[in-house]
Amino acid sequence: MRGDARCALCPGLLLALLAVAGSAAAQDSAPAPDAGAPAAPAPAAPAAQDPKPVDGFRVGDFTFRPGGRVKLDIIRDFKPMDNEDSFDTRAIPIDAGERTNSNLIAKETRLSIDIRGPAEGHELRMYVEGDFYGSGSAFRMRHAYGTWRGLLAGQTWSTFMDEDNLPRTIDFESPTAMAIIRQAQLRYTWKFGAATAAVAVEDNKSAINVPDGVDGRAEFPSPDFAARLRFDFSNGHVMTSAFGGAARFRPTGEDPDTVTLWGWMLSANFETVGRDTVYGVITFGDGIGRYRGGTAAVPDFDGQLHAVRVLAFMAGYEHFWAERWSSNAVYSIAEADDQPFFDDDFNRELTYGAVNLLYWFLGDRGWMGVEYLYGKRAVFGGSPNSGTAHRVQYAVRFNFP
Repeated sequence: MRGDARCALCPGLLLALLAVAGSAAAQDSAPAPDAGAPAAPAPAAPAAQDPKPVDGFRVGDFTFRPGGRVKLDIIRDFKPMDNEDSFDTRAIPIDAGERTNSNLIAKETRLSIDIRGPAEGHELRMYVEGDFYGSGSAFRMRHAYGTWRGLLAGQTWSTFMDEDNLPRTIDFESPTAMAIIRQAQLRYTWKFGAATAAVAVEDNKSAINVPDGVDGRAEFPSPDFAARLRFDFSNGHVMTSAFGGAARFRPTGEDPDTVTLWGWMLSANFETVGRDTVYGVITFGDGIGRYRGGTAAVPDFDGQLHAVRVLAFMAGYEHFWAERWSSNAVYSIAEADDQPFFDDDFNRELTYGAVNLLYWFLGDRGWMGVEYLYGKRAVFGGSPNSGTAHRVQYAVRFNFP
């Protein structure tokens, strides 16, 4: 899944700020990246219109800018899928028989507040955002961080991932090869010319899959250390990143075993013709599954821990048919190296594919669209050892501001 934090926020605070915004004085400030969602095309402005009011309101020297969205998803599964809310290929059952399912949800609805103002001659920014993907549709924290100059502290997208290259799908999930997780971190960023570099220390909660018959518990001996280097061009960007960390398993009554985790990622996104975009990602490493909310390491029957090595690819293309019509197609596959102590249901290969059509009926204020999703899950043992899923998803979304 999307590596979401499970901390609770108080939705009442955000709702109160939204209520104040309509009558307060305003000032411009840029919104936080809206990752994992289609980017709005820029519709042509009418020949004559009143100036658009500036979003936000002032409190002392700081500008408060509320934001958010309301989104309805209508989902229809034509084959068994054990995750009704997002197309997580790890949730495809093996040999589950025939069944279909439909689901209507509004969990991707979000509220945010962006606060900016001067501090010691530089801009201080604080950003908080939540949605309703918590347990039982509870409001939960997505982002909560502050930045000043090159310093960032709080919870947001990992330094290891490229949040500007998230595929523009209707589905809340993302392709298997895409590292995507939000976690607590302390980061510092430098800019020099067309390049940007960042280093960070980040939370490490690596999932350890314990085989049947092996007793013990997972431990987290150290945080992760992540770094990225990005080059921006007139028509796109290229980014590479890496992380290092550790996972530990303590067998019952025995000494613990620790294994090194590491990963490398290369990401690129470029405009081609008009507003069309081509993009891709390669991810490789020992334990990178944890950057997808998956398994990072597995102990063998002697209690010795082994990192799960994974190689994954993603490629996609976005095309604008007209001013208000766009499509995105993406394909991804991830494969894990075999180990003799893996359970029969341990994932060997995960495939994700999606193609959609969007209509921007309110310009950047709202869109509707339909998407077809295909997934395949293959495991190391059993017969049969794979399953497929097919989903059609329709959505309507309204954006604020």
